[in-house]
Amino acid sequence: MAAIRYNGNWFKISPKEYEPERQTYEIMWERVREPLVLSPEAYRKWYAAEQKKVKVLYPSFRKDET
Repeated sequence: MAAIRYNGNWFKISPKEYEPERQTYEIMWERVREPLVLSPEAYRKWYAAEQKKVKVLYPSFRKDET
């Protein structure tokens, strides 16, 4: 468990049991920066960003998709 401070407010982070810490923290930051973003939308954004990274890092892996 960790705590962060953003714009004078403290937030407690409790990572999910089977979720990587990096994923938890990146999604949490998305929700802290944009408080109106709901959790499912934050997860969708995170997975979309990860797909973009994979396309750049491993272009031959997904040749059939553009």
